[in-house]
Amino acid sequence: MPPPPGIQPPASDIVTLSLISHTNAGKTTLARTLLRQDVGEVRDAAHVTLYNQSYPLLEHDARLLRLWDTPGFGDSARLLKRLKRERNPIFWLISQTWDRLTDKPLWCSQQALKNVREEADVVLYLVNATEPPEVAAYIAPEMEILGWVGKPVLVLLNQTGPAQEASVEEAEVQAWRDHLKAWPIIRDVICLDAFARCWVQEDRLMHALSPLMSETKAEAFKQLKRAWHQRNQDVFHDSSRVLSELLTAAVVDGIEVRSETLWERIGIGRSDLNKEYGDAREQLATRLADRLLSSTNRLIELHGLEGEAARRLGQLAQDQFHVPVKVSETIWSVVGSVAGGAMGGLIADLKMGGMTFGGGALVGGIAAGIGAYALIKSYNLVRGSDHRLHWSCEHFREQVRLAMLTYLAISHFGRGRGEWQESAEPAHWNSICGQIIDEHADGITRVWKSGVEANALPDAVSKAAHALIYDCLSCVLVRLYPGAQIDN
Repeated sequence: MPPPPGIQPPASDIVTLSLISHTNAGKTTLARTLLRQDVGEVRDAAHVTLYNQSYPLLEHDARLLRLWDTPGFGDSARLLKRLKRERNPIFWLISQTWDRLTDKPLWCSQQALKNVREEADVVLYLVNATEPPEVAAYIAPEMEILGWVGKPVLVLLNQTGPAQEASVEEAEVQAWRDHLKAWPIIRDVICLDAFARCWVQEDRLMHALSPLMSETKAEAFKQLKRAWHQRNQDVFHDSSRVLSELLTAAVVDGIEVRSETLWERIGIGRSDLNKEYGDAREQLATRLADRLLSSTNRLIELHGLEGEAARRLGQLAQDQFHVPVKVSETIWSVVGSVAGGAMGGLIADLKMGGMTFGGGALVGGIAAGIGAYALIKSYNLVRGSDHRLHWSCEHFREQVRLAMLTYLAISHFGRGRGEWQESAEPAHWNSICGQIIDEHADGITRVWKSGVEANALPDAVSKAAHALIYDCLSCVLVRLYPGAQIDN
């Protein structure tokens, strides 16, 4: 039973993590991403954070996981030289009085060390991974200083850039492990980029922390770790539900058009029918765009993100989709499009080699899952058993791919990066999604046929679509992050 409001849990049920680093390494940015909220002040400058700030990272069943954001170390080499002259260096450092304006580096170092000494169960030490480990000269003196305190240290590689292939990431982590093995207080090194981390990597963080807990905190952390995973797993499940609704609607959506006459089938007097087919295509594309916008915004909200980009989405869609581009070609030779862009105004030009649904070539910049939607050669439409026009199975396959890319983009976008915005997805995402699509080809076809050819009830299609996208997303996460734990 949780304690009454305003009453802290007992000390044994509070697990405290202290974010420590050299100044301007991104501690507050990472804190925002982990907390899913804007805290502190973020600027590209030294010593922006001047005071230790405590935040509840997770509260569960009368237990608390607490995160401290601390001021960064300053002139570490000079500080270490001064400390070595003292018999009790940490006591000397903490007992001194420095002015936070005139002696800012020493003031900030003092505040950080006080926090580690008095509060931390484990130190999360951030490093700027844009530079190789041997160049980061500040690490050696700071590890020596932290060594005097004696708390276990977990090194987090921040600013690693866009998500990388597993082998590349592991090689980078190993290079840092090799460089840092001289300091026994460092227990492990993992990647956790404040801009581009995924919840699976947060699970890795929790897993890496487990063996570092003292005996008195081990049970509390075990429960907190389980709750952390479950919270992220719930978001994953809800996200797959949102995308299954999107795919279900794509399958069951259709436009009634009249049947061809004998003369129209051989190309005589088709102008009216061509216009009817063209209008149907535009209506389907417009409705698909609206659903994509709605689904994307729901995913943004589920992942604790917000910003002007999400609110601008609707107007951009209206500008790009609700006034479709008219095409003059006949329906059977069309290469034109209803093309639209979101959060960047990207419009695919098929004749210049842009996105081709069914052909598998995805144009860059569709990380939001809404980049450029276009119709290709032939109709990309079929007449279903209900005699309405539907998206073709090939087109539906690409919608599944786009749903996966949409999820990856949003689930990797860290709150510390600021407002949600579209960006080009890493190339290996598209490649891996393509592999997963191929492996699930039969399942994708079954879902499509159930709605278009078998005319199944929407609830039945939705159930099958949810199982499909859940499995596809699980597979892609395990492929991107080997060993990832995804619950069934």
